Amino acid sequence: MKLKHLLFMICGSLSVLFTPFSMATTEATDQTQVEATVVQSDKVNLNTATAEQLQKGLVGIGAKKAQAIVEYRDQHGPFVALEQLTEVKGIGSAIFEKNKERMTIE
Repeated sequence: MKLKHLLFMICGSLSVLFTPFSMATTEATDQTQVEATVVQSDKVNLNTATAEQLQKGLVGIGAKKAQAIVEYRDQHGPFVALEQLTEVKGIGSAIFEKNKERMTIE
């Protein structure tokens, strides 16, 4: 009887001892997944963004340039390469370089 009681106490102690480690791993994994989602959502999709989203998400893009991007997309179809943005009137290589890491096309 004492042996059963001793084994029960040892198992209980071990489970309490290792529980924080398993929970810490789960929390770290959840945090990594959240950060990955945030990173993906920071980019502006040139093919689906509204003028307002372009204006807010890109550096050096005001209301007029954002509207010009939307109009270019409406007239020429979806962007097939990020560099194609420089074909929009008012968007030069300097603005493109400032924003190339902020943009995506899907």
